[in-house]
Amino acid sequence: MSVVACKITKEGYEIAADSITVRGYTQTKNNTSRSKLIEVNNMVIGSVGSAEESSLLQIFAKTHQPAAATEEGILEFWSEFSDWKKKRTDKNGIENAYFLGFDGVVFYINHWLIASVTTYQAIGAGMNFALAALHLGHSAEEAIETAIELSIFCETPIQVIKKKCK
Repeated sequence: MSVVACKITKEGYEIAADSITVRGYTQTKNNTSRSKLIEVNNMVIGSVGSAEESSLLQIFAKTHQPAAATEEGILEFWSEFSDWKKKRTDKNGIENAYFLGFDGVVFYINHWLIASVTTYQAIGAGMNFALAALHLGHSAEEAIETAIELSIFCETPIQVIKKKCK
């Protein structure tokens, strides 16, 4: 229950996220303590899904990086994270959807599907609204604004990370 959008720009990329957190059927507003969008160890990570998995990824990413900014490099990183997660939680596999920006490239990750983002992409409950806004040429932040306006599963404040690439 949330939304994260990514747009590739002439200068680099931008990733934006809403800030809703949900426990059962109750939402906590204005909570960014466990952010869906973070910058850690030269990576930008946007996530939707369980806070448990995204929090574990944040911890893992502090001391680990992909070997290369390729789909294969990200897949190996993902495999290492899955093994690391299983040792700590006894749960294997990846449940959430993510964006991972690394070395100038953004990857869309859904379970074990990994693909580079070449124009724009969105994930989460508000993704269809965000994708429509991105398709119409809006920024990632404007796409999140649209999703918040139209989806009951998205909430302010909006977080944005913009990266310039060489």
